[in-house]
Amino acid sequence: DLQRTRGSFFGVPVTGSSIGFLIDNSGSMEGAPSVVAETGKKQKKAQTRLQAAKEQMLLAVQSMPRESQFHVFTFSNEGKQWTPQPVPADQRSVRVLTELLSRIQPDGGTNLHDGLQLALQWQDARYGEAPKALIDELFVLSDGEPTAGPVRDAERLLAMVKQVNQYARVRIHCVFTGVGDGG
Repeated sequence: DLQRTRGSFFGVPVTGSSIGFLIDNSGSMEGAPSVVAETGKKQKKAQTRLQAAKEQMLLAVQSMPRESQFHVFTFSNEGKQWTPQPVPADQRSVRVLTELLSRIQPDGGTNLHDGLQLALQWQDARYGEAPKALIDELFVLSDGEPTAGPVRDAERLLAMVKQVNQYARVRIHCVFTGVGDGG
């Protein structure tokens, strides 16, 4: 029985019990945000795309039930897992998340492949075995197409995710915060 969350990330409802946030922290995330998310609170507009992503992540985690947990992943020139263990969504964790998010800075290219590999754990999968998913829901936020890493073709990345996820069955939501159509 999954406890459903009440929050959202850029307007997309957060409904899982083990949530992954995969955030682009490439250099282009210093640009002004093109997506304005409703927060329900009066606050000043985020100055950068990365700042907006951080604010939305904090709001989502604050509204998750205590039974829920989350992971934080980023990608620029390489992917990084900031939370090696699941983090429970409680008041203490919100303070820890605030500190963690302050250390994430924009720099480098857009290696979506490595970020997805960390979040979906496909590097650990052996042929014929289902990957062991850490999460049941993933929010991917980026402002552009892949420019770094071993796989830069969006269609090929999509095929890889589809193949891995046929067993893991992680709900994946993509949030585009750049300019143009998002490729």
